[in-house]
Amino acid sequence: MHSRQIIAAAGLLLLALASPLRAAGDFAYVRASRPALDAGAVVIDARPLDACTQRSFAGARCLAAAEFLGPHRRLAGFRDILWLLGTAGLRGNETVLVIGQDPLERDFVAGLLHLAGQARVLILTAPATRELAGGLPAAPGVARSFTREVVFEAPMRDTLVVLGRELRGMQPAPLLLDGRNAEEYWGETVRAARGGHLPGAVSLPAAQLRAAEKASGTSLPAGSPVAYGHDAVEGIAYFTLLRAGHDTPARVYVEGWAEWAANGALPADSVAYPDRAPVPGALPAESSPRGEESPAGPWIAAAAAILAALAAAFVLGRAMGRGSAA
Repeated sequence: MHSRQIIAAAGLLLLALASPLRAAGDFAYVRASRPALDAGAVVIDARPLDACTQRSFAGARCLAAAEFLGPHRRLAGFRDILWLLGTAGLRGNETVLVIGQDPLERDFVAGLLHLAGQARVLILTAPATRELAGGLPAAPGVARSFTREVVFEAPMRDTLVVLGRELRGMQPAPLLLDGRNAEEYWGETVRAARGGHLPGAVSLPAAQLRAAEKASGTSLPAGSPVAYGHDAVEGIAYFTLLRAGHDTPARVYVEGWAEWAANGALPADSVAYPDRAPVPGALPAESSPRGEESPAGPWIAAAAAILAALAAAFVLGRAMGRGSAA
């Protein structure tokens, strides 16, 4: 069997073993908002700020995914993230219900809250607009303060985060789950310095896993797999999908393939490189059709030969003249 088929089959096996959505625990997907709201959960709206402040769940606090990111979707340091959570009035001991419209952004914010140490994080799988259309009390969401209102005091779940240098030194190597699509996994589509995947990683695309929410079974294989995506946003969202959606005790390589690929000294499988973009204004590499010689070619070669002969004759003449003088 071809290696690509083997890895694809392994991914399908993992899907077959994936557990259904769970409705309890400190980090879980939930299908309805009412039970959490009745229990006093604090609503965190992960949609863009303008959508949240226009209309959200009553009392919702706006924490868009962009709040945690710098240029080029670079993740803020966790010290800054903890300070930012304090500006939203979170101490870390609350139960929060994360709502959103885009599953990627919603799960990214939820995963950050869980990693930061938030006591209980529930994630509403239904789009926020659908719940609002169902008659829930609505009001403009509350934007976070520019200063810290309270101190976020919960201890971080830092054991769930795997750094690149730690990953390279792990013995035995952990099960690696790649949440990108198959084209990126095989290097057919390249968004980083290189295409491909971490050595030995199993392809289990996030989109495929979301479609398996009703799969039967109990859990993924034993152990604690390390999940990664393209970057921090996709990787943490994938971690949320595995851990909260399918009860998998996953850890996350936050920086993901983008960081790994940027270091050309690190090994990778199915390596590919992006096509080089043409330089504006540069002459083409070939000025004539492939296999045909430019008409000016022979004249240039002949002129070069004549100049080389004249230079040699000049040097020889000088050498002979010096010999006669001696």
